[in-house]
Amino acid sequence: MCPAGRTAFIDGVRCVLSLSLERASLVHRLVLLCALWVPGLAVAQPSDPLPGFDLQRLQLEPSGLGSLVVGTGRTLDPGIVRVSVQGHYEHLPLNFTRAWDPGLNVVGLVENKFSGHVTAAVGVLPWLQLGAQLPYIFGQRGEPFLRTPPPNGRGLDEPWVSVRLAPLQVKHGAPLNAAVELAAALPVGQPEILGRDAYAVNPKLQLGLQSEGAQLGLELGALLRPRHDLSPLTRREQDVVGSEVRVGATVTSRGMNSTSTRPELSVLLNLPMQGGQPSGEVLVGVRKHTVTGLDLYFLGGPGVGTAVDMPALRLLVGASFATGEVD
Repeated sequence: MCPAGRTAFIDGVRCVLSLSLERASLVHRLVLLCALWVPGLAVAQPSDPLPGFDLQRLQLEPSGLGSLVVGTGRTLDPGIVRVSVQGHYEHLPLNFTRAWDPGLNVVGLVENKFSGHVTAAVGVLPWLQLGAQLPYIFGQRGEPFLRTPPPNGRGLDEPWVSVRLAPLQVKHGAPLNAAVELAAALPVGQPEILGRDAYAVNPKLQLGLQSEGAQLGLELGALLRPRHDLSPLTRREQDVVGSEVRVGATVTSRGMNSTSTRPELSVLLNLPMQGGQPSGEVLVGVRKHTVTGLDLYFLGGPGVGTAVDMPALRLLVGASFATGEVD
């Protein structure tokens, strides 16, 4: 306590100075505490996670009759089974800063993605084929974007099953090949690594013309799945992942003997139905018949457009085995 009444003047001054120093020390401690506490708040700020959806947009052709990615309306003969295994690399499959030329950017939420696919198809009836595709994400790596962390990790991707009905077949005397197919995703996979949609179906109409040495194919379809608006995360309008119309065209050669090489060219076009940006891919492939029933192949090419989920580059290498004659 400060002395009162007749206390000497000098003692009063000392008391006031002492209280002032105590208060200054208390303020200094409070300032120091805030300085340590505020950065902690900044670090603890919540992130903006990505919604769960399937980042893999490529559907493989399990029968391999025609292109590796575009159907030509053909089916495997009854009892014929084809199984394939492929490794798959994607560069910048999820990039929030993409301009028209995605190759100019070197960073993204997913910069590099490695996955594997096992596909199978079986001919059941002359006009009926069943197919399946099982993908697995071996690894993916990216950089955070603003407050959005990258979906790094590995695990099961979304499997697909399909049924194809082909009432018109050149091998049965029809002037062209025509088929309808319905593919659907199974409700498994890991959404936290962008490996699963809540639902996804892909109806298709396939048409094809073929000669002894070459064939043309056209595929019209639609990918139907939930809509996710990513623009609050990307700060760009029309960054939407959702349903889209899909158009594919291919020209391929046909293997006429056990050692022939089959080049192919396929063009894929994706037109959004719920907002978003159109995109496309140009894929060039080479397939080599080795021994009876065994093929080795390569497929790759660039992605075109500013869609947030279109890879800048896609590469596949694989092998397939068939129990009977295919192409």
